[in-house]
Amino acid sequence: MPGLAGSIIELRGAKLHLRRAGTGEPLLFLHGVQGLPESTAALDRLSRRFTVLAPDHPGFGASDSPDRVQDVADLALFYLDFLEALDLKSVHLIGHSLGGWIALELAIRSSARVTSLTLAATAGIRVAGVPRGDMFIASPAELTRLLFADEGAGAQWFASWQATPGLMAAYDRNRAAAAKYTWQPRLYDPKLEHWLHRVGVPTHIVWGEADSLIPPAHAAALGKLVPGAATTLLPGCGHMLDIERPDLFAETVLRFIEGLRS
Repeated sequence: MPGLAGSIIELRGAKLHLRRAGTGEPLLFLHGVQGLPESTAALDRLSRRFTVLAPDHPGFGASDSPDRVQDVADLALFYLDFLEALDLKSVHLIGHSLGGWIALELAIRSSARVTSLTLAATAGIRVAGVPRGDMFIASPAELTRLLFADEGAGAQWFASWQATPGLMAAYDRNRAAAAKYTWQPRLYDPKLEHWLHRVGVPTHIVWGEADSLIPPAHAAALGKLVPGAATTLLPGCGHMLDIERPDLFAETVLRFIEGLRS
């Protein structure tokens, strides 16, 4: 990311690739199943207001894949260790897709270090009778249609991951890590919904109106399960709402957080 500098930190013997930029209150962004691109305008925009921290999850990007991290619940505990290790006492937490699932698993265990929670096109629950896409069996063309409302934007996103051998390798590594954490059952934990009453921080659910991977019915279901959660549907974008409509996504996040002060 142009404004975010990358470094390697060590967390209980595991190397974690972490990008950061900006000044102000800390904002932790947990990426989705597709991994974190080299650049994203949404995080650049947020870094004008916050200290943005954007790690590659264990197994993704340039981060290690420690044996102790085997599922999404482990990832949540890993990030609780991360918050403690960096002495982050009050963080705005944003989770996209898989990252939102991790954020929920984290929040039901402890929200002591979390000031607010933004859940963007979040995995983790399943709505009966609502068909979802399957990113693991989709062709590249089918995948871009699952992830984006605008096929042109989707094709551009996929091409960016194929631009160099290094990026192609990172794309494949990210898909393997995503499969490790979300393969069975696909992108959800049937037990999670029973514990979402434990989320005790201001929560904003943000979804693309044209999300074909995890349709917007999941936003409505989450809104009933997470106490006091607000919900916003974003027009003209699919699952990759932070990539497809970065300015709109960033403005929506900022509006929610600023509203907490009034």
